[in-house]
Amino acid sequence: MEQNKQKTSQGEVWMDADGILYQDYPDGAEISIEDSLEELEIYQTTYCKDVKRPIVVDISNIKTVSKESRDIYSSEEMGKTISAAALIVSNPVSRILGNLYMGISKTRMPVRMFARTEEAKNWLKEFLP
Repeated sequence: MEQNKQKTSQGEVWMDADGILYQDYPDGAEISIEDSLEELEIYQTTYCKDVKRPIVVDISNIKTVSKESRDIYSSEEMGKTISAAALIVSNPVSRILGNLYMGISKTRMPVRMFARTEEAKNWLKEFLP
């Protein structure tokens, strides 16, 4: 169940009835620092005003993520906004991107990769406010 779906420059973000955020991207998305800053602002002003929330991020369609974007996703500011992140990786390229992010970036929250959204959602339930 999707509520308050919002377009971002590179995709969409929404929150389900359980309070879990979702971020997805179209095929071939190339994520820049501007995109990441826009997403962070939407999370903070629309969904996480007074409470940290977990998020499912489907990175299956992403082509590239800039280093500056990875820095935003693992920043202290993001850690104050998002309680945990589940990355959906449904193909070899997205798995490589996920491994790269998790291997290089020092995240401020728990991050795990999943092949299916349902598994990710079950894990994230323990991080709900």
